[in-house]
Amino acid sequence: MTERCEVVVVGGGPVGMLVAGELALHGISVVVLESRTEVTDQPKAGTYHARAIQTLARRGILRFPRVDAHHRDIVREPFQFAGYPWLTLRARAIEGPVMIGLAQADLERALGERAAGLGAVIRRGHTVTAVEQDESGVTVSVDDGSENYTLTAEYGVGCDGPRSIVRESGDFPTVEYPPTLRAMLGMARLPHPEQLRPGWQPTPRGWTLLNLNRFGSSRIITFEFDGPDPDRHRPITADEFSDTVERITGRRVDLEDLEYTSRFSDYSRLITQYRDGRLFVAGDAAHVHYPLGGQGLNTGLQDAVNLGWKLVSVLRNNADSAVLDSYSTERQPVAARVIENTRVQAMLMNPRTEHDPLRAFIREMLSNPDAHDRLADTVNGHAVSYPSAPGDGEWAGEFFPNITVEVAGQGPRAVTDLLQRGRAVLLLTDASAGRISHPLVDIVAVQQLPDDIPAAVLIRPDGYVAWSGDRIAGPDGAPDPGFTAALTFWLGAAATSSPDPVAAARGERG
Repeated sequence: MTERCEVVVVGGGPVGMLVAGELALHGISVVVLESRTEVTDQPKAGTYHARAIQTLARRGILRFPRVDAHHRDIVREPFQFAGYPWLTLRARAIEGPVMIGLAQADLERALGERAAGLGAVIRRGHTVTAVEQDESGVTVSVDDGSENYTLTAEYGVGCDGPRSIVRESGDFPTVEYPPTLRAMLGMARLPHPEQLRPGWQPTPRGWTLLNLNRFGSSRIITFEFDGPDPDRHRPITADEFSDTVERITGRRVDLEDLEYTSRFSDYSRLITQYRDGRLFVAGDAAHVHYPLGGQGLNTGLQDAVNLGWKLVSVLRNNADSAVLDSYSTERQPVAARVIENTRVQAMLMNPRTEHDPLRAFIREMLSNPDAHDRLADTVNGHAVSYPSAPGDGEWAGEFFPNITVEVAGQGPRAVTDLLQRGRAVLLLTDASAGRISHPLVDIVAVQQLPDDIPAAVLIRPDGYVAWSGDRIAGPDGAPDPGFTAALTFWLGAAATSSPDPVAAARGERG
C-alpha cells in the first residue's frame, strides 16, 4: 500500500509536532510518524528560555498578559552557567517571562493536539524502516506493528532524535566531539532531604544537582569526570545510583522508589548542512550536545518554526527552493554556538585543579556587564540574528519586538497577536503606503511606529525582519526594488497590484 502527502515528518516529539503544526496551519498535507505509542513522562527538558517562549507565544501556544511598556524595558532572572550562579538572563518586558518551567511531555501533548486540530495526521506506533529520495520526492517505508506500507511526499523532515534514520539515510556532513564525562539522572524519594543539598553542588569528585520535592519524587543528577561510561545504555540499578551519589558527596544518601533513570554525557554532534535535497533535519537530529542550560529543545523549537514557513512558501506560493537553503544557513550557526558553550561548561565543571585558571578567567570575564550580557543572550537565544542583504534595511535579520501598534479599524494590537496565523506581516504607516497584495502576507496599516523603527517593516512568519525601509514604493508608485526582492525571495511570487493597503484596511477605496 502506498499513500501520499506533501510533507512527512519522522519523529513526533515537540519539534516534530511543531513542524507539523506550522505546515497544517497553511493547509499543507502532513503526516507525522512516531514509533512510540504514547507520550512518555520521563523527565527530559523542562526549561524554556526567552526566544523560545516568544516564538511559541507568536503562535498562541503560550499566552501571557499584555504589558504596556516600551520595548527597551528589561526584566531579569538569576540563572547558572556550568552550575555556577554567574549569569542573570534578561528579556524585554513586553515579550513574556524570561524563562518558564514546563515538562517536555506536556509541551509535546499540547503541540500534538494543536497539529492534529489543524489537520495534521499523527500516527503513533508507526516505525520508519527506510528513507529514500530522488528528484521528484521522498519515499518512506513504515512498519505500523501489523503490516508495512509506503508513504511518499514532496519533502521529508527528520525530527527523530540523535539516532535519526533520516540523518543516516541522507548525505548530512557531521562534526563530532567525543564524550569526556559521565552523568546519570533519576527520580527518587528522599525520606531525609537534609542528607543532600538542593541545587547545583560541586565537590572534588564531581557534581550533584537536586530539584527537591518534599512531597514526592525529586530529580537528582550526578556528574563524574573520570571518563565516559563504557556502556551508556545498560540499566541503572538503585545500588549503582546510590553508590554514585555517595561517591560524589562523601556521605550516604537514602533514596527510595528510584525510577525514570538515564545516562548521558557531554558527547556532541553537529550536522554542518541541515538540508540534503528534499530531506531536512531539525532538533536533536541536527544537533546533539551536553544538556546544560536548557538549550537543546529551545534550539529545536526555533528550528521547527524557521523551517515550517519556508516549506509553506515553496509549496503554497512557488518560492524558489533556494529559500530552503536559508534554513541551514540561519540555524546551523546557532546550534554551533550552543555546542561551543556547552563544551566550555563541561570543562568548567571538571573539578580537577588544572581547570582552576579557566574557572577564574571566566568568572572574572563575566564580571564585565557587556561580556556577561552577551553570554546571557547567547544562552537564552536573544543573541540570534540572521544574515541580510545590503538592500534589506537596518532591521533585517533582527527579531522584531512585541510592540503594541494602533491598527487602522481594529485598535491596539500586539505584534505577537498579528503573527498568530503564521503569515508574514507587513507593517505600513501612511507615509510608507504603496500598492501590494500577497497570498502569504497580512498587510497591517498602523497610525505610527516608534521613532527608532522604519515606516515600513516586513516581518517574517518566525518574527524576524525580512526587510525594512521608509516606503515600499517610490513617489511614482514603482515598487522599492529592495522590498520586492526580499518579498519574492522569502515568500515567493512577486507582489501584485491592489488598492492602497492603508486605505483598504480602513475600508476605503484605493
